[in-house]
Amino acid sequence: MGSRREELLPTDNRAAHRRVLAIALPAILANSSAPLIGLVDTWAIGHLPGSVHLAAVGLGGVIFTFVFWAFGFLRMGTTGLVAQAHGRADQSELERTVVRSCVLALLMGALLLLAQAPLLDAALAFMAPPEAVAEMTRDYYDIRIWAAPATLLVYSLTGVLFGLGRTGPVLYLQLFLNLLNGALNLLFVIGLDLGVAGVAWGTLIAQWLAALLGLWLVLRCPECKALGARLRDARCWQAASYRPLLVLNGFIFLRTVLLMTALSIIMREAAGYGETGMAVTHVLNQYLLLISLGLDGFAHAAEAQTGAAWGDARLQTFRRWVRLTGVWALLTSLLYALGFWFGGNAITALLTDLTDVRSGAADLMPLVAVLPLVAVWCYHFDGVYIGATAARAMFGTMLVAFLVYLLVLTPLQERWGLAGLWSALLVFMAARGLAQALWYPRLLRQLAQKTPEHSPAS
Repeated sequence: MGSRREELLPTDNRAAHRRVLAIALPAILANSSAPLIGLVDTWAIGHLPGSVHLAAVGLGGVIFTFVFWAFGFLRMGTTGLVAQAHGRADQSELERTVVRSCVLALLMGALLLLAQAPLLDAALAFMAPPEAVAEMTRDYYDIRIWAAPATLLVYSLTGVLFGLGRTGPVLYLQLFLNLLNGALNLLFVIGLDLGVAGVAWGTLIAQWLAALLGLWLVLRCPECKALGARLRDARCWQAASYRPLLVLNGFIFLRTVLLMTALSIIMREAAGYGETGMAVTHVLNQYLLLISLGLDGFAHAAEAQTGAAWGDARLQTFRRWVRLTGVWALLTSLLYALGFWFGGNAITALLTDLTDVRSGAADLMPLVAVLPLVAVWCYHFDGVYIGATAARAMFGTMLVAFLVYLLVLTPLQERWGLAGLWSALLVFMAARGLAQALWYPRLLRQLAQKTPEHSPAS
């Protein structure tokens, strides 16, 4: 048992920090590749005449972010359960969790295909974009929606790899997906002059090829060596065996819907400022995604390490991983803030030559620079709560933050316009982190009740 305790938390501080970085840095590179490809898309579309193309890709991206990220529980729930099973050294349950998660992903992807028309109609009715933007967005959506099963399967497979702390394969998978996506988009948009439809085709092809690569990477993990045999395990297919995963995922789903609704409101309200306002918001959304996925790298480290400690019922180990990953997350947020403060406008100038879009983004750049410093704690605590599979608490704290967001949205927007809209987002992020911090002692008390007494590693 001593070697297992040492695996959960190295006694050498440098070794513990190295483990955090070994998980977080590949995760940051993997996560950041997605918005970087979004920047490539923005560059390709941003140089087409008029802002309608950029607004359409931005709106289409928001719709798919909402639809697909609503199923982000397939990644987060899988990560928590796999990490805890790994911490308990429960190989059989780990493999069954992998199979169940992948089955759910494919089923839910098929449901999205069946419901594609009403989903788009509801999204356009909610966003209420200008007619020209809506028509072009529809063309984009009708192509990209066919990537739904592959996209959700990649979520599940990524969750498995994060739960095992294997962010190297996650990096390979995300780089393959996003570099291929970017290359195809450049080919279709610039080379073949397919416009907005070219971006959709590039994403569709890249997602399906990435799903196949993800399956291969998971099957190569030593922890999943008997995964094929689990397909013949009756316990994998019993309806009752899916209940824990469904209950956990249900709360994460509700939490994610609130999050994506808050972000979608930003684009919807930006439509009131015309095509230019939507184009500026699309550019800032790319920066938001870049910040969030970068900070999530240390959240992923927290998921894997706190999840293993929670699964093995080690309170002090859990608390120490929370502190270590939190310190690194804070340092990363400072780097992001400095980067956008000094270089944000230069990045915008590379993305578009539209003068009004550049000017609007420059006016809001101070808010972008402050954003990582405000948001770092809600991203960090997300990782902690996922590791503890505290889905009910994740939903409750998100609900509180969402209500605060709705209260401040209109007053701030009436006072400062588009800047007020993005200021409301800062309030939302701050409220999330504060609510999670206030709930955190309850997690510790819950784990303390499970921790073996008089254990030197507890």
